[in-house]
Amino acid sequence: MPKTCARKQLGFQLTEVSVKNRELYAQLHRSNPGYGTSSSYMMDIILPLAADAQPKTILDYGCGKSSLIDDVATLLKSEAHRYDPSIPEYCSNPQGKFDLVLNTDVLEHVPETELDLVLKDIRAKSAKVIFHIPTLYATALLPDGSNAHCTVKPSPWWLDKLSEYFPYVDVLRSATNDQQFYITWQLSQKGRQDLKKVYRQRRRANSLAKRKHILRLLRMKLFKGYVSKQQLRDDIAGKRIAVVGNARSLSEKQYGAEIDAHDLVIRLNRGAIPHTSSHGQKLSWVATSMSVPKSFVYSKQIQRVIWTPANRSFSLPQWLVKQTDIVYLLKKTELKRYLNRTTRKTSTGFVLLCLLEELGGYGQIDVYGFDFFATATNTNHIDLDKAHQDHNYELEKKFLVKWMARDPRVALKL
Repeated sequence: MPKTCARKQLGFQLTEVSVKNRELYAQLHRSNPGYGTSSSYMMDIILPLAADAQPKTILDYGCGKSSLIDDVATLLKSEAHRYDPSIPEYCSNPQGKFDLVLNTDVLEHVPETELDLVLKDIRAKSAKVIFHIPTLYATALLPDGSNAHCTVKPSPWWLDKLSEYFPYVDVLRSATNDQQFYITWQLSQKGRQDLKKVYRQRRRANSLAKRKHILRLLRMKLFKGYVSKQQLRDDIAGKRIAVVGNARSLSEKQYGAEIDAHDLVIRLNRGAIPHTSSHGQKLSWVATSMSVPKSFVYSKQIQRVIWTPANRSFSLPQWLVKQTDIVYLLKKTELKRYLNRTTRKTSTGFVLLCLLEELGGYGQIDVYGFDFFATATNTNHIDLDKAHQDHNYELEKKFLVKWMARDPRVALKL
């Protein structure tokens, strides 16, 4: 079996950008056996959508190593076809028409300059397509240091782009704000009813899991504590610490090697890394107010998770509840103290800086990627004006400036 595909097998002319990306993704697939296998978790939503299309033939366009197409085709008694230019055995682009195309977690991997080429090819294969598109950066990095998601756009942008090629595009409700489903035909009434059943089942399952989760969390709090503040002090004693924020302006810098040279690197929320040249890749701690996936923490070998929304501690991800050896739950009294320093909600970055100041004992703290929302963030697609309404970034900036004036060991890297 060839390691790579010949250009003529792809069905359309590749640019040099596409050739490079194709090779990088092929390397990632070879080096990470689990990469490209996760789309089956969407089976409960995709199955009723696919059934509504009543397909005799289904093409999984960008199939990776997932079994999704096999499962769907078996249940619907359809003929399955696979295509993925980065997988040697599936790299020959099938020609002709298909009753349905699945395109899950694919388009965000396509360079923006190549999207029209790919969408035109998909449209030529079927009028009925199920798209699933993540809208934030991935945790996976390509061998050249770039993020595995190279086209990171908000949902409305994707809707406009898909609408250039499909006369009808429906946006479906998503379980989280970092991904979105789109379909290119009008669901039948039965299809919508079946989809509503799936949503109801998910809500019931989540509700039951949350009740169990709350009881488990209460037991853990009563009988076994989480990481203590003294443990954090011991962790940072005399250490050179890099705090890496998510401001998009950091992507314009070349701080990667400098960041990774620190003893501890603390990133915020999901620790988005657009490229290692600007952001580095070392990750010791993560301070977050949003759910982080288990695979992210374990794959990065994170030593500490600083859970910042202490007033919403029951939202701690279920799998993290038992990880008492790595989780620090920010106390309500701490959060109240930090809140008193500003007039609005505290940002995750501000809470972390306040905590580090209180801990003391550090050797050096260098702060990167903090422009206090002068530019957008890599964590989400929130509007700049909305962000400034929710948070008082001027006061948060003043806190850091005063801290630096008092302590020469603290520096803001712009």
